[in-house]
Amino acid sequence: MSTTLINTLADRDGVRHPLLDTASGCGGSCSTPPPAAARLTLDAPPIRVDGILIDEAEIAREVQHHDAENIDEARASAARALVIRHLLLRRAWDLALAPAPETDALGRWESDEEALVRQVLEQEAPPAEPTQEECRRVYEARRSAFPLSFDKMEPVIRDRLMARAWVGASTAYVARLVRSARIEGLNILGESGP
Repeated sequence: MSTTLINTLADRDGVRHPLLDTASGCGGSCSTPPPAAARLTLDAPPIRVDGILIDEAEIAREVQHHDAENIDEARASAARALVIRHLLLRRAWDLALAPAPETDALGRWESDEEALVRQVLEQEAPPAEPTQEECRRVYEARRSAFPLSFDKMEPVIRDRLMARAWVGASTAYVARLVRSARIEGLNILGESGP
């Protein structure tokens, strides 16, 4: 038997659940779709956001992007990401936003969902621009770390401060969305929440 995410999950603790044997499907090469994915953990509750079920197959696809000590933590992290995505996309719907994908410095396009999330955050949670005084304070506090004059370093400092400001503003905004939602089956505002 090949090593797959399903097999790895099924064989943890030496226990195999019968649903996992039928959950692997054919990988898209046959004419019939695979059955719905089994839960990653047998005792994991279904996750709902304002009554809408987060599909376990989506969680299974997302879990590979989340490092954790064990599969239960990885599943919780993946589920948190999907809940947050759901809330941001629902907010984009409420605002009647249309996706306007942009490219990054390497020419990669955003997906429509990524564009909508960015647009929601730009519209609803824009951070304050760092002032020249803030940039100068950072420069003076770490002058030995900067090889160039303030005039040359200011744009770099401003970019870093702006990135931090985006993280802070986005995190606070997402926390407000989470607090206003009814989330079942997941403690999203726990230790590793937004």
